[in-house]
Amino acid sequence: MKNWNKIGKIKSLVIFILCVLSLSLLSFNGETESKNDFYIGIIILTFLFFTLFLPLITKFWSLLGFKFEKPNWNENPITFKFSKSLNFFQFIAFWFISSGFLNVLVVGVLNQSFDGESANLFVAGISLLIGIKLSLKWLNKSRNGKEKTVANNV
Repeated sequence: MKNWNKIGKIKSLVIFILCVLSLSLLSFNGETESKNDFYIGIIILTFLFFTLFLPLITKFWSLLGFKFEKPNWNENPITFKFSKSLNFFQFIAFWFISSGFLNVLVVGVLNQSFDGESANLFVAGISLLIGIKLSLKWLNKSRNGKEKTVANNV
């Protein structure tokens, strides 16, 4: 937190405001326990989708000649530079993690039940971060040798 610049502090404030907003929209009804089996399956599918989606999409775009940079917390997530598009996914991942964890904690303490929707948000955030890490690792592994683009493969 010491090396955050103005953008990093604004991003953390926006995440805090979005988490408080999601807490105010929570409904404490008693029907959440009956849907837990459904949410466990959805959580597994969400994890697999986001973990595989980002590496495959970034690999496809890198084959077309686009380059991706490692996301940095101090950079603007809403940018039109294609190489910095992972910053947006990093911001969304931290928002999902904090909102999902906070909602699961509040519902668990106040309502004594498990909130599958919020747990799905938490797992989606974790899987987005894993997807970013895997895509950067996969892209760096392919860049060790000759640059692999469509023009070089033909």
